[in-house]
Amino acid sequence: MLKLWVPIIIVSLIISITLASSVDAQGKYSIPAWVKGIAGFWAEDKITDSDFGEGLSFLISEKIIKVPEMKSMEQEIAQLKTENKNLKGELRFLEKENAEFRAILNSEIIETGISSYLDDLESTSYECPSSHPYEWSDGLCYDQPEYYDNGCPNGYPYLWSDDQCHTISEYLDSGCPRDYPYVWSDGLCYDLPEYYYDEPVDTTPSCDPSYPDVCIAPYPPDLDCDEIFYSNFRVVGSDPHGFDRDNDGIGCEVGSPQSPTPSCDPSYPDVCIAPYPPDLNCGDIGYSNFRVIGDDPHGFDRDNDGIGCES
Repeated sequence: MLKLWVPIIIVSLIISITLASSVDAQGKYSIPAWVKGIAGFWAEDKITDSDFGEGLSFLISEKIIKVPEMKSMEQEIAQLKTENKNLKGELRFLEKENAEFRAILNSEIIETGISSYLDDLESTSYECPSSHPYEWSDGLCYDQPEYYDNGCPNGYPYLWSDDQCHTISEYLDSGCPRDYPYVWSDGLCYDLPEYYYDEPVDTTPSCDPSYPDVCIAPYPPDLDCDEIFYSNFRVVGSDPHGFDRDNDGIGCEVGSPQSPTPSCDPSYPDVCIAPYPPDLNCGDIGYSNFRVIGDDPHGFDRDNDGIGCES
């Protein structure tokens, strides 16, 4: 049975494989009817799987059907591992050569010295232009030196006592360091000013001795009775303001044609101070250390001890 069917199967497979590789313009296979019939015998179990399989094996073994060899996944992985191992070996070799090169270079720099290395750089034929005569470590030319004589780099030209380079000078025009900028009267420098406030100025007006019972500013300027807050006061001496026109020893007398009697606030019985308003301060009047009674509308007695404008 096998001998009968094998030639038929072989022929049909060859034809089938050949025809399967040929596609017409419409993309359809053209398979003869007798080949379909043989395939139908196998599909209908008229021939066994074993017979059909032996026929295929015969075609492959006789190399009538060539099956391309496929590498297994294990073979592909093994090949990649081998290639990776080779690359790692080459990388280690390059790293070793690089380390040897660095060792040789460092050894030569140490032996010859950095200064001689820089001298070699300066001895090159390249020269900076006169407008930018300074060659910096980056190989470019600048109009300022990269380092100053004190060792500070450009941009930080001031060497301070802390051995650090700064952008501003450590000392001010006064000679004091910036941490202690204030010169005191002892000639030393401090971090705070010697005086925090102006010395107090005596604002008490000077009083003319011609008017011993009141305080009236001396001449000049010339004052009239309506420019002061006093009346009926004693006048002695030269009377520079001319308050005692009738020479009776009383200045700015009540009813005098020179000036009307000013209104006096009763809170200040010993002196004549105009009533409120306007509000007056001690600097606006010529009195000090006078008695205060009543409601004190001007507030001359701030500590309420009965004495106004204490000196």
